[in-house]
Formats: sequence, C-alpha cells, structure tokens
Amino acid sequence: MAKMTMHQELEMLRKEVEALQQLEAQRKEQEQLQAKKDARAQEQEFAEAREKAAQIMASVESGKTEAREVLDDLLQTIKKDYENLSPTSAIILFALGAAFGRALSSK
Repeated sequence: MAKMTMHQELEMLRKEVEALQQLEAQRKEQEQLQAKKDARAQEQEFAEAREKAAQIMASVESGKTEAREVLDDLLQTIKKDYENLSPTSAIILFALGAAFGRALSSK
C-alpha cells in the first residue's frame, strides 16, 4: 500500500464528511416528510371523528324530539281516554291496578 500524503488524507476525510452530511440531510428530509404525512393523516382522522360526533349528536337530538312527540301523543291519548271513562270503569280499573300492585309487591 502506498502511503497517503496529508493532503490526500484530508481530501478523503472531506469527501467522507460531505457524504455523511448529505446522508444526514436526506434523513432529516425524510423525517420531515414523514412528520408532515403523519400530521395530515391525524388531521384527517380528527376531521372524520368530528363529523361522526356531529352526526351522532344530530341523531340524539332527533331521537329526543321523536321521543317527546311520542310521549306527548301518549299523554294526549291517556288524557282523552280518562276524560271519556265512566266512573264505574275508573273504579274497576283502579281496583285492578291495586290488586296487580299488591301481587307484584308480595313476591
């Protein structure tokens, strides 16, 4: 092997340093690109989750409204039936309810 001069060794070391710097720059660039991709994916997932949450809340509100309407209809029907109920039927209905309640509470 031939001996290298100091200038040749320095030149070789400079080239190695430049190559390592380029590799480091490429690695950093790849990391930055990956970080941007991850951030975009996370933002997209967050937007989808927000949209799903809004849909769920809308369906809950819709369900509440529908439940209120059904309960109002039921109450109106009960009120109408109660107003049209004869006193004798009311007493019989009350007695049946009391008997049924006792039967359930005694078990």
